[in-house]
Amino acid sequence: MAGGNKKKKQQRGKSRKKPAPSLEDVLTQAESAMEMSDIDMAMKLFGYATQLLRSRIHGDDAGNGSEQDKCTLANVLGKMGELKASCGDVEGARNDFLDAIELLGNQQEATDMMQGDDGECNILTAQNSESKAGLYLYLGQLSTGTEALTALRIGVSELQRTVSILDRLATSKDDEANGMDIDGDLNSLNLKRFMVETKRQLCAAYCSIGELYLTDLCEEPDAENSCEAALKSAVEIDASAQIESGPFESELGPSPPDALQTMANLRLSQSRVAEALDCIMKTYDRMKVGCEAMSGLVGLATDKEGVQEAKARELLELDAASTLPEYGFRLQTAKIMLECTSLVDDGNNNTKERCSESAIQVLGSLLSENDEVIEVWYLLGCAFMSCSPPNPDSARHYWENAVDMLTKAKEQMEHSGEDVACELMVIQSQLEEVTKKLDELGEEMETK
Repeated sequence: MAGGNKKKKQQRGKSRKKPAPSLEDVLTQAESAMEMSDIDMAMKLFGYATQLLRSRIHGDDAGNGSEQDKCTLANVLGKMGELKASCGDVEGARNDFLDAIELLGNQQEATDMMQGDDGECNILTAQNSESKAGLYLYLGQLSTGTEALTALRIGVSELQRTVSILDRLATSKDDEANGMDIDGDLNSLNLKRFMVETKRQLCAAYCSIGELYLTDLCEEPDAENSCEAALKSAVEIDASAQIESGPFESELGPSPPDALQTMANLRLSQSRVAEALDCIMKTYDRMKVGCEAMSGLVGLATDKEGVQEAKARELLELDAASTLPEYGFRLQTAKIMLECTSLVDDGNNNTKERCSESAIQVLGSLLSENDEVIEVWYLLGCAFMSCSPPNPDSARHYWENAVDMLTKAKEQMEHSGEDVACELMVIQSQLEEVTKKLDELGEEMETK
């Protein structure tokens, strides 16, 4: 009897075994892990989802909703590719992106067959093209030279197709077409938001092509003209997207000024300094409020406002600071500004002064975000010396801090016990450069 009771308890225990989580639950958990930067957990969950989806696609009942499963699998593979790329697994990321593209290609054929002659004017087709474009743009980022250019151009083509379809749908008087969505309810406003998002992606893709011709492909026979054409397209699309983004700016954030910054870089390479200066100042105007708000936190604010005016701007500045372009973009913007000030005609003091002061505000926003980047301290010293007239006292302050930080970094490396010969050479070279500037500054002040 005792043995029988034990068996019954074991059977009851087995019957209470938790059911396997649904695909939807697994994907939700994977997305959450990805947002929390728990890469290992996200990879495990996405990998499990991939197995579930592949078994469903290749199973006996593959005819039931298999096209939707292929779309979902392509999306999961894209996420896995992103995670692998962030971990340095370039080959693994590339394979995932290519597998996802193949799945979306097959799904596109099925969608076109179902839609017949009206297939292109379908929101599903637009979403499919936009997804493929994103994958090709990722491939472009993982590649170099002509291989990167090919991937980027295909991405541009897919985004252009998406824009064309959305434009037809947005202007169509067919209520049924305007009401289509994978969730069943895409109105005209949502179509316009999708259009703005797609145009921003298209602008960024053209910028990537332009940057490629400024770097990897700069020796190509028609590099300058190709770069010019790509960036002109980027600037035009950026202007259009900026106008259309008004109703969605609180949701999507302000339009990134990538096109203007990249065009400024091109104009500098062409020695067209006045045009470069115009582009980079327009870039700054798009992030001026946020930069000044952040810069004020480290004592570099320029506005002399009363208490009431300052309070009135507080909320606006807080919002602007939270939507600033990323750190690297702002650093590059400041470098282009300083190059412009070194080349601009000294007779145009107002323009030069505005550019120098703007560079200080951009660098101040960086210092406020992270005060341990030595290059920012060094560039702030350069920015104060580029002012009209120069500000040697402020320049000395930032250069001396840069020297202190470089000296500490050198000492830490020397005592690390690791082979850091190359890194030490770089730091020594930087130390000599900043020290030289301080010595020259001292000599100038003695002669006055």
